[in-house]
Amino acid sequence: MRSAVSICNKGLQYVGGSPIVSLEEKTRGAELCSQLYAQVCDELLEAHHWSFATRYVRLPSLPEAPPFDFSHAYQLPADCIGVRQLQDSKPFEVVEGRILYTDSHPAKAIITVRITDPNLYPAMFIEVLARKLAAELAVPLMNSSKLEQSMYSKFKEAFARAAAVDGAEGVQQIDESDGWLKARVL
Repeated sequence: MRSAVSICNKGLQYVGGSPIVSLEEKTRGAELCSQLYAQVCDELLEAHHWSFATRYVRLPSLPEAPPFDFSHAYQLPADCIGVRQLQDSKPFEVVEGRILYTDSHPAKAIITVRITDPNLYPAMFIEVLARKLAAELAVPLMNSSKLEQSMYSKFKEAFARAAAVDGAEGVQQIDESDGWLKARVL
């Protein structure tokens, strides 16, 4: 079973730290993981349009008159950490209070939501999260900027692999032996 502690332990292992039993224990590793885990997770969810954190929603309309040149205001869900696009691709702006302004009516949006249950994370996302945690832990825990640079490099590699695999989900492979396709390409 996956947990925040198991993911943190993976990150701690990468930097040579001691494993933890709980995020509440009174060790430097646990204190740092407790401070960093949720923030790092949110950063990663915002950084890529992960399929496991994507929701298609119809936003509830707000009665207030929107400012500027927009004609409608909508409330974003509490767990929304990013709006990718509206179904009709019209421009929008998100402002304080989690309010989205647009000319779309109704507003159907593709959003990224905060996923807090590690059991819902794909294995490659867990690897990326652990690698990012390791990079963030390197200096405060191990006092090594060289280790930090190495961990960031490994994080970037893991992120690129995970994003590529995630981005390919649902994409059908094209049969290049098809004569029609070759004729269209040439």
